[in-house]
Amino acid sequence: MGAASKVLLVLLRLGELVCGAVVLGLLGQAFSLVNDAGVLEPEGRLIYAAVVASLTILDSLLFIVPFAYSYWSFPLDFILFVLWIVAFGLLESLTGIHTCSSWWFNNYWGYYWGRWYVRGPPGMDINWTGCNAWRTVLAFSFIASMIYLANGFLGLYWTLEYGNIRTRSKGFFERKRGLGGHTGTNGHLTKEHGTEVTETPAQHHNGVTGAGLNNASPAAAATGRPATPINTFPADTTDPATRV
Repeated sequence: MGAASKVLLVLLRLGELVCGAVVLGLLGQAFSLVNDAGVLEPEGRLIYAAVVASLTILDSLLFIVPFAYSYWSFPLDFILFVLWIVAFGLLESLTGIHTCSSWWFNNYWGYYWGRWYVRGPPGMDINWTGCNAWRTVLAFSFIASMIYLANGFLGLYWTLEYGNIRTRSKGFFERKRGLGGHTGTNGHLTKEHGTEVTETPAQHHNGVTGAGLNNASPAAAATGRPATPINTFPADTTDPATRV
């Protein structure tokens, strides 16, 4: 899943970036209209959602490249998931199930969005002005939370599967050298099942057995015969003068 996880990570980060940009853009426009109306400060819940959207844009840009640290940031993804769920709950509670026909929408969002304040105080029929914008804010807030939840699980899976770089690289180099085990405390190789062989890593790599190694065959050890080194060549007794 190495290549697939990279593609999926980039797509999820792009989704987070889009959601954050859409929510922040719409809320920013609403703040501008509220400011034009001379209101001291915008709705606090809208400010919270705008802050979360700003953090989302920053987070998605920092971790959009599929490097290891982008996966290791999964705790931050879970935190932003919680922040977005809270933001969605707070925004949805402003209008409830009535959405564009609620009291808050008619007296705040739609009222300022349509610049109805130039005609009179809140409470007039605004004809659902800004309804699509408000529904978009709600929808992308929820979508952003789900994307962060998926990204958190992706990062957690990748970290558990591929994240232990030290162990994986050690195993790779051992397989590359053909050792199949690790080196014991005395410098000798220890096989995977725990039995120790008497060759050092260098001797194992070169395929040479030196003097003094316990290279006697099991048959010789059972019969009590002198140990005969294994992998040794017979001595050449030919007179050098008779060689051609």
